[in-house]
Amino acid sequence: MMAIPVGAPAWMDLAADDLPGRRDFYTALLGWRWTERPDYSVATKDAVPVAGLRPREHPEPEAWTLYLECGGARESVQRIRDLGGKVLVAPTDTPADETFLVAEDPSGAPVGLWHAPPNGAFGRDHAGMLCWAELHTPDGAAADPFYRDLLGYTQEQIGEPSGVFDYTVWYLDDLPALGRFETTGALSEQSPGWQVYMQVNPDQDVDTTTSRAAQLGGSVRREPSDSPHGRTALLTDPAGTAFFVIDTSARTGE
Repeated sequence: MMAIPVGAPAWMDLAADDLPGRRDFYTALLGWRWTERPDYSVATKDAVPVAGLRPREHPEPEAWTLYLECGGARESVQRIRDLGGKVLVAPTDTPADETFLVAEDPSGAPVGLWHAPPNGAFGRDHAGMLCWAELHTPDGAAADPFYRDLLGYTQEQIGEPSGVFDYTVWYLDDLPALGRFETTGALSEQSPGWQVYMQVNPDQDVDTTTSRAAQLGGSVRREPSDSPHGRTALLTDPAGTAFFVIDTSARTGE
């Protein structure tokens, strides 16, 4: 397998209290299968690792953490600090020869950095897997240069900086990798953080997935709607952790 490119999403995990309940929910909704350990569970889809689940350490929020490939977690520590960020969790090795850390960017959003071995695998862009991720922050001007200088993105501004719609798309080798949305108004009161988008399964469109999530004890924060990138909905699992679902086959066009 090819190494995960620097700057690309390389992993995601959820810190939670009710681990059996979370496993059951995401299995029923997205078709994940689990390898369970007392301290960490790994979800797979079509035999490819897609996410992790771990016990929450109080007062850690119950939220998805996105990890970006950095090419060297230990080597990134001083760079993070030089660029105005903070290291929240020091570089840590995993049983699978990965190394990760958790940082806080200058806008206050937590983000993981990941260093995978050359044969590291992370399922993306297929049914039941991560399809897109974007940073929601009230301070895009602080976030953009931090990530650009840390991981080498080329960034395209969409909308007016600090305007009604302020969004940047981050590219790796001319391919869109991530997005950044500047929250305003009531949204600016939310804690800065990453939003993850899961591709729906072939036998479930977004509307069916939304109904299924509610039946499984989740909730609907934003009803299904169409966009140029696909039909999306914002859902929560039974404990209130938010995530988007998207059907990229249902694009409406630019």
